[in-house]
Amino acid sequence: MQQEKERQDTTEQEQLKESIIRQLQALDNPLVFRRINTVLNEKATLDQIQHIPVIQQLMEEEQQEDYQVRTHQSLGAESALSRYDARTAQPMFYLGMLSLLLIGALVTAFTEEELSPLFASLLPWILSATGLMYLIFALDVALLFYTSRRHNEQMNTTEKRIRLLTLLFPPLRIGSRNITTGKYIWVPHWHWCKVNEGLFVELKRRFVIPMIGIALLIVPVLIIEWKFLEEIHEKAPDLKIELILNSVQTFIWGAFTFEFILMISISNRKLHYLKKNWLDLLIILLPFVSFLRTFRISQIARLKYATRSFKLRGVITKARQGLIFVDFLQRIFRLRPENEVKRLYRLLRENQRDREELQEKLKEVVRLIEKKKKQNKAS
Repeated sequence: MQQEKERQDTTEQEQLKESIIRQLQALDNPLVFRRINTVLNEKATLDQIQHIPVIQQLMEEEQQEDYQVRTHQSLGAESALSRYDARTAQPMFYLGMLSLLLIGALVTAFTEEELSPLFASLLPWILSATGLMYLIFALDVALLFYTSRRHNEQMNTTEKRIRLLTLLFPPLRIGSRNITTGKYIWVPHWHWCKVNEGLFVELKRRFVIPMIGIALLIVPVLIIEWKFLEEIHEKAPDLKIELILNSVQTFIWGAFTFEFILMISISNRKLHYLKKNWLDLLIILLPFVSFLRTFRISQIARLKYATRSFKLRGVITKARQGLIFVDFLQRIFRLRPENEVKRLYRLLRENQRDREELQEKLKEVVRLIEKKKKQNKAS
């Protein structure tokens, strides 16, 4: 079976090689020739350093990248930790979503200048529910560690840290992987999914339209707050407009946070994802700046500082709304094919230049390695 697969792979490679040769013979684009030459130079450079263990590991990881979406995976029930994960993954995922909405409501409450009286009256209940969420997640972590110690089973180190961080921010449980290997994640409707590039790309594609719609919700909020709020109060005094606005902004913040937590958990290049989605991260973190400052000011309990705090809260709220609107414009801009073609082509050119610069740096490192080897032989 293995030999047959190897023969099939060899045949496919030969066919691909012949196809490339035919295309090269018919090619007359100098830009493509330049890129092909860059790739060939890269191949020659890699051949010189592929004996280095770190390079070997990176090349193996690149070859093993999986672009197939693998859902409804079975984790097996051979270990107590796996059985615990299988029982708790679904309820803890939805409890993570609930805790995200509760924390979002608290964030809104402590960052809005004008809070709906009804929303303010619900705050004690929201605080109590949030406290209950923290207790549930603390119990989850305690049971997890108890199960691990009782059955003498090891937890994945990275995932263990994530579970501990849920004690500080329970919504992180949304992006939690399986505790034994950290290679699978629970997603609604798909259940346990293999964490790979295919899952990342598919979820990213599915988030595009919903997140544009959610970001679009900030537009009526801005229009009402800037232009029609007083008029609505006069013409419809019974309409709880502040409650509606507070709830919409809580939902928007929760949606951005949900997408970010899930996607960065699935991404195997987390720093790259952070750099590419820094605007989303800013939208998520900005309210906490106001919240922490308000908390600190309330401890000091001086009126003039409290006044400054409320002013800062207003500025930060407007900044967050503006960032959400900018994020919406970016997302909608990418939907237009003409704009997307232009953006992608420019990005391709920039990446090509970066690739050539990195190629030169890599060659320089190779020369240093060869020089060092010659010096070691001579000595």
